[in-house]
Amino acid sequence: MKKYLRILAFVALLTSGLVGCGKAKVPNISEQNKPGTVMIQTVHHAKFSVPEYTLNDSKLEQLFQSLSPRLKNGQLTEQQVVAEAFKAVFNDPLTYFEPQNNRIEEETEVNMTGSAFLVTADGYLVTNAHVVSSEQDDLKETLASNALKKGAEASCDDQWNGLDGDFQKGIAGTIGTKEFFQLCHEAHVKYYAHYMSLDELDTQIYAALAASTTRDAIVEEGYKATVEAIGEPTPGKDVAILKIEANNLPTVELESDQSVTPGDRLITLGYPGAAELVENQIIEPSMTGGVLSARLPMDGGWEVFQTDAAISSGNSGGPVFNENGKVIGVATFGKVDAETGAQIQGANFVIPMDVVEEFLKDADVEPKYSDISQLYQAAVEQYDQKRFKRALKTFRQINELNPNYPYVQSYITKTLENINQVGDFPLAVVIGVGGAAVLLLGAGGVYIWRRHQVKSPKANAN
Repeated sequence: MKKYLRILAFVALLTSGLVGCGKAKVPNISEQNKPGTVMIQTVHHAKFSVPEYTLNDSKLEQLFQSLSPRLKNGQLTEQQVVAEAFKAVFNDPLTYFEPQNNRIEEETEVNMTGSAFLVTADGYLVTNAHVVSSEQDDLKETLASNALKKGAEASCDDQWNGLDGDFQKGIAGTIGTKEFFQLCHEAHVKYYAHYMSLDELDTQIYAALAASTTRDAIVEEGYKATVEAIGEPTPGKDVAILKIEANNLPTVELESDQSVTPGDRLITLGYPGAAELVENQIIEPSMTGGVLSARLPMDGGWEVFQTDAAISSGNSGGPVFNENGKVIGVATFGKVDAETGAQIQGANFVIPMDVVEEFLKDADVEPKYSDISQLYQAAVEQYDQKRFKRALKTFRQINELNPNYPYVQSYITKTLENINQVGDFPLAVVIGVGGAAVLLLGAGGVYIWRRHQVKSPKANAN
């Protein structure tokens, strides 16, 4: 089977991309690599508890005493003093929120999504450690922010409603009403995450190929994944190697990150969290572009790439390509403004492929651009060149090998429509290949003359 695949891939690649000999081909990076770019969903089922709290009266008294001189000398009004006090409390909840003996017990399920890419035809993937990690500090913050959201909102409402109208106006004019509730919620998340006890935790990881399912159905229809090697979430080496059980899968092609330098163009593929516009939309990766801004040192003697290519939370773990369509890194994280929490534009970061190689070796994985992916690459090129009969044949070969290969059925339908509507692009090119001369005909027919002038059968173009 492997030999057959290699022969098919060689013939398909040989007969594609020969229009305009002498011109450098520009790969259709998005179309050729979408099949190998995978969506990851990590499901954490957790039982946990947090202590209820009360405000620490002695700490509050010290706070108001520190603000009292500014009230006496007229720098602050009474309303502004209260606003400043709330701001101080919310910015430092571990000082002012005092835990009690009573605990809030919860059981919940938290879903986190990210991206990954296949590096072998039998199901090894690369993603970020933080996409699949059950590391407790990060998970506690997620649980606090989501599962305890209603409790935090109720507590903030109580604190707001306990103020009279003048003090509410003072806060609105000093901090801002929206900002008050935001600071209050963030304070509760910090408190809950710090004091949370994780009593039970079960983590399951699922992977879904593009165009194979919807976000809501990944658990039911995706592949279950296991972690084969994993690093530390940022600022560590944020890499994980996963395995799913399948064969003849699409892959991406890897290259050393030493092939790129600052100023080179980079392309990312992934599944941004806000990409779903309609309910039950089929998952499909989206592409962003930018440049490599710099190589920045990290603790431990390794580097990350800084780029202005957009990387959102859902893109984490997705492939980052050079201009030749080869993966040179993993889209990982963006720098966040410490005060606003907003992502800083142009400050996104990529784990270089040479770091990823360390984890592939740990997992005893040898990445390989699969033969079936080479067939798909050739088919896309043939389609783009309007050589529809040759493209149809190649897509059908892929479909025979893997009926679930992403986008192939759609391409077959589009190719048949084009053949019926516009026909095929004419082509007649003679090239030399080793000791043979090859004549390529318009519909993809192939004649081969070897030096001893023995002619092979004509390939079927239909």
